[in-house]
Amino acid sequence: MPRLRSCTVSVVFATFGLVALPAPANAQWPVTRLKNVKVLAADISVTALVDTMKAFTRALGVRCTYCHVGKEGDPLSAYDFASDERAEKGKARDMLRMVAAINGEYLAKLAGRREPAIGVQCATCHRGVAQPRTLQQLLLAAYDVAGPDSLDRAYRALRKRYYGSAAYDFGEVPLSDVADALVLRNKRADAVRVQLLNTEMSPTSTFAHWMAGATQLSAGDTAGAIASLRKAVALNPNNQGALGLLQQLGQKPQH
Repeated sequence: MPRLRSCTVSVVFATFGLVALPAPANAQWPVTRLKNVKVLAADISVTALVDTMKAFTRALGVRCTYCHVGKEGDPLSAYDFASDERAEKGKARDMLRMVAAINGEYLAKLAGRREPAIGVQCATCHRGVAQPRTLQQLLLAAYDVAGPDSLDRAYRALRKRYYGSAAYDFGEVPLSDVADALVLRNKRADAVRVQLLNTEMSPTSTFAHWMAGATQLSAGDTAGAIASLRKAVALNPNNQGALGLLQQLGQKPQH
């Protein structure tokens, strides 16, 4: 397996703990000697290691205690970086081996690669969150716990916390995807609610109103469907999907 360098790993000393440092009571910080290095290059410098670990924390949105034994708020000299006690540290090592294999074995063998070459980093999947799940997955998980109210609360909370970051896609598509998944479960009333939430969050999106109208129509709410479809056409007179559904209903757009 290729040896990992800080530029290849590109991800936090505090987060993944691939490196372990001794932590005596009067430990020096930064340290001058590394211990228990198992994945990163054995000759990596302390500066490069710390920079790598800082990148980890940003990629996952976590702090040192996510992978290392220590108490939040204590000086780093008090941490037991050498310990392998936390399971997340072992997982981090496995993830770095995976990154090295993707970049050094799989991507390297692709024919006609773009220049500059594209490589995988921790942030590629994590996008600032520890568990790299999509917004759709999180919302459906919230729905499975306590229904549409739970989904609605989860969406609003995630949007409030992460909007403007790379963590989740708060555009017009994810909520529509969730609504489609609920239709497949024959939960059409709940699907309509999600589509209407989408129109609330993306009021100028012709797509959101079109999808809301289509879902309302499938749920038997003809009046609601007509209103949503007319709104979609008002936003984009060339929305052929919404125009087609209005025609099927014998309705004309309202400008």
